[in-house]
Amino acid sequence: MKNKIKIAVISLCAVGAITAFCSQKSGKKMDDLLLKNVEALAWGEGGVPSNCLGLGDVDCPFSKTKVKYVMTGYSLEDLY
Repeated sequence: MKNKIKIAVISLCAVGAITAFCSQKSGKKMDDLLLKNVEALAWGEGGVPSNCLGLGDVDCPFSKTKVKYVMTGYSLEDLY
């Protein structure tokens, strides 16, 4: 009887360890995919005029340098 209990406890521990290992392994892949999707959504459709000006603490999305201002958007002059 004691052997059956020991075998059952060891089996449950092994199943728990395997489940924890597999969930950590697949979680990394999901994080990478999630970050790529967030970057794609944040980047937008493209075609928006943008300018990076000055030197400062803000990351310029084009040159990857630190700038003071990142100006993005459409001009009202394009409508006329």
